[in-house]
Amino acid sequence: MRSYGLGRRQFLATAVGVAAAWTQASGNAIAAPQLKQASRDNSVRVWLTEVSADKWVADQDDVLFKAKRTANPLTIKIDDSVKYQKVQGFGAAMTDSSAWLIDKLSTAERTKLMKKLFDPSKGIGLSLLRSPMGATDFNASGNYSYNDMPAGQTDPTLSNFSVQHDVPYIIPALQQALSLNPSMKIMANPWSPPGWMKTSDSMIGGTLKSEYTSALANYFVKFIHAYGEAGVPISYISPQNEPMGTPTWPGMFLSAYQEAELIQEIGKAFEANGISTKILAWDHNWDVPSYPETIFSDPAASKYTAGTGWHIYSGKPNYQTVVHNDYPSKETFITEATGGVWQDSNQTAFSEALGTWIINGTRNWANGVMLWNIALDPDRGPLNSDTAGIPMLRGLLTIDPADGRVTYNVDYHALAHASRFVKPGARRIYSNTFGEGSIENVAFQNPDGSKVLIAHNSGSAAKTFSVADGTHSFDYTLNAGDAVTFTYSGPAQSGRTPAATKVSDPTHDFTFTSASSPVTVTYDPALLPYQNAIRTGNKLVTYSLPIGASVRTTGRALSRRKWTATASAQPDWGVAANAIDGDIDTRWSLGHGPTSGDWFQIDLGNPTSFNKIVIDTGVNNSFDYVTRYQIYVSNDGVDWGSAIASGSGGIGKIAVTLPTRTAQYIRVVSTAASGFWWAIGDIEVYGSARGTGSITAPAAVSNGLQLKTWTSKEGSQVTVVFNGTADSKSFKISTDGSYTYTLPSGTSAMFTTKKLSSFPSPTFSDLKPGQGMPRSKFTIRGSGFGDAQGLGTVYFGSSYAEIDTWLDTSISAYVPKGLPAGKVTVSVKGAGGAEAGGSSFDVIDLGPALPRTGWTAKASDASQWDAPGNMLDGNSDTRYSSGTGQYDGLWIQVDMGQTQTFDKIVLDVGGSVSDYARSADVYVSTDGTDWTKVTSVADGQRVHLISFPTQTARYIKIVNTGNVARSWWSVAEFNVYN
Repeated sequence: MRSYGLGRRQFLATAVGVAAAWTQASGNAIAAPQLKQASRDNSVRVWLTEVSADKWVADQDDVLFKAKRTANPLTIKIDDSVKYQKVQGFGAAMTDSSAWLIDKLSTAERTKLMKKLFDPSKGIGLSLLRSPMGATDFNASGNYSYNDMPAGQTDPTLSNFSVQHDVPYIIPALQQALSLNPSMKIMANPWSPPGWMKTSDSMIGGTLKSEYTSALANYFVKFIHAYGEAGVPISYISPQNEPMGTPTWPGMFLSAYQEAELIQEIGKAFEANGISTKILAWDHNWDVPSYPETIFSDPAASKYTAGTGWHIYSGKPNYQTVVHNDYPSKETFITEATGGVWQDSNQTAFSEALGTWIINGTRNWANGVMLWNIALDPDRGPLNSDTAGIPMLRGLLTIDPADGRVTYNVDYHALAHASRFVKPGARRIYSNTFGEGSIENVAFQNPDGSKVLIAHNSGSAAKTFSVADGTHSFDYTLNAGDAVTFTYSGPAQSGRTPAATKVSDPTHDFTFTSASSPVTVTYDPALLPYQNAIRTGNKLVTYSLPIGASVRTTGRALSRRKWTATASAQPDWGVAANAIDGDIDTRWSLGHGPTSGDWFQIDLGNPTSFNKIVIDTGVNNSFDYVTRYQIYVSNDGVDWGSAIASGSGGIGKIAVTLPTRTAQYIRVVSTAASGFWWAIGDIEVYGSARGTGSITAPAAVSNGLQLKTWTSKEGSQVTVVFNGTADSKSFKISTDGSYTYTLPSGTSAMFTTKKLSSFPSPTFSDLKPGQGMPRSKFTIRGSGFGDAQGLGTVYFGSSYAEIDTWLDTSISAYVPKGLPAGKVTVSVKGAGGAEAGGSSFDVIDLGPALPRTGWTAKASDASQWDAPGNMLDGNSDTRYSSGTGQYDGLWIQVDMGQTQTFDKIVLDVGGSVSDYARSADVYVSTDGTDWTKVTSVADGQRVHLISFPTQTARYIKIVNTGNVARSWWSVAEFNVYN
């Protein structure tokens, strides 16, 4: 794996420049018009983007609030009495490459460009900047830090520290930005500390040597002092960019435990030197919330940690709210997001930047949003000359250093919808939204009292929606893919009938008091899949468990003397028995990244009562852990029934608390793919002769804890407990008092209770196709499956199917690997555990593939890591990959050495979950020159069987006809059959 996704490599899979700024004249961007102050009446200023018309954030005729009620089901209700997080701003990164390109412009052109970026009145008013500390993959020179030493030498006192590299063009660019927008805040962080501090003795790879933790803390102090003396104050830092990735450019692995220790050292060093710069943890992807929470759960580190930095390359913005709800006093920033060649159009690029990162980022508590490079050149560089960077990203601007031409790209305009109108210090205020495929929006109130509403139509057709504020409303029609920013100073007139008569909003806010200021915790049913769920009695209880919180039972650890362990996979060096041997330093490993359906199992030796399972990934292991999981139990090891619990997993110890069960077998099943392996250092099971009460939401709390409840229209009962005290506090969560929840200081716990009888009865309709080979994809259709997998399962006989997508009316999954050929019964259990029915499926066996001795392969595009010959080597752990996103015309070709007769091809992507061709044409040839098309496929799969009339040929060529530039094209094994 590499950085940027659980690396950007998985995310980076043709940059399209947009020549307009606010309007266009002969293809050149012209200055933005002066932002007029909205009059304090009922008028609303309108700024519209029509992507298809190449019109960007264009000033439109005002609309008027009218004193009228609206029953439009698409009504956005604005309520400025409900306030959320303070907004620090919107911006991007002044990378070495960006500053170097800006410096190449003439003084006049540079001044013009900087005003368009940073001037709040004559430009788009960017107010956040990210400034890398040393080399990244984007810099005009090679690797550098601020304290480089010759190989083998060290400098613990930092006597050679210098920011001289930044003096010619980086610091001047930051100084000019600050002069144009004095409210600017700058966030800085290293991609790597000096190589001598690391185990790799290089800026590439490795991890921090523990003896240099204090030296690295002082490195930050010296950097902040040096930049401060240059007139560039640093408001935020993070200890390490993307700490769970080591790319081919500067980077460093840093576990959550290492980062917690480093933050303590940095915090103490800042205190000793009077530095007020705030520290953000993590600075990596959405889908590992347990990493920042592990740091927050350490009181010594948490006291110095202001919040979390997030990247967008895997996961969803919902994870920001997961962490916010658990630790509601911590700040949230999107610190890196970028567009690039994987985006197939301006429309896709605009929708992701505005809809996902800005609108949904701030709706999920972001205090600010920063994109990546401010500027790149036409070749999507300059790239670090000392590393293997990938020219796939798009900056806000494209600057051609040859002629000084500046192109303002789609990302610039997406940012402008927010940065130009939402001022630093604004507060997000209440507005309901309609989700993906409809009108998505977010609202703010500026420090001067004016309001801003940003709306984006992410659907496929024009939609007319209403905006209601107090007693007034107006209507507006927005075409598919377009966006609008409304600004106004009124109306909101209290004491009269509200204008909005039908507002649907499944979310609910709970506000609590704390020592510093009120905190708000948000219930959203979309968050339930990220929490823990158990079947208890006739109810499903879903609850959050922040890292640092715990549930205690009356049980004690059971003897493991009679236990045995098995797993769906186990390499020789990581056998399942290692997880039950009592030695945390030995561990079971799956040996590869888990997919939905992988499992670990314990045979307790005889039927045993238990109420808790604790899975320990081992000290300082922030990587090889189970993410989302289900728990099954069985008395015979064959019939597993429905899942009894599910959870979101996480770093460190995972404690699964259950109503008391009696069974001989326990199975933990992964329900999500991960870029990291799954490993268990130790597993304990706890049991008790007493304590059989049902787990419930607390009915009352004491000791300074605060409790609030709410019931949704669907009947879900939601209870939130907040600990605003300075110490950990406990409360009972079972009818007989045998289960105790301990909540750390400053955290909240949310319980959602729903009767199982309230779930609709699941119904199985059909399964297509009705036959396939192992690991091929199929789709089940029906109803009442549930909006998310939850406790739901798809079985092939007694084997779990790997789930691709789970919706209420359809489930896409994969035939389990290793199934023998023949008929097998497919059955579905819904998200609530009820049976949905099933049907028969024919597992097919193609027999032996043609021998590949003497075969060769080539491709139109190939990465430097994954050669075409890898798809013929018989090793599914090696692969060919394109090294670029998929495009129409990308091809692979196999020479079988002599004429062969065949009628089937299987393209197997191996362990990847996304790098397969979505559509392709298949050609054959006897001479490698004249080609005959034999078939086309339009439903690509990870393991794709392509059948066609019998052919006799020597050469086979597969030509990709899709445009899935977000994913590379990979083939681990290319097999041919007759």
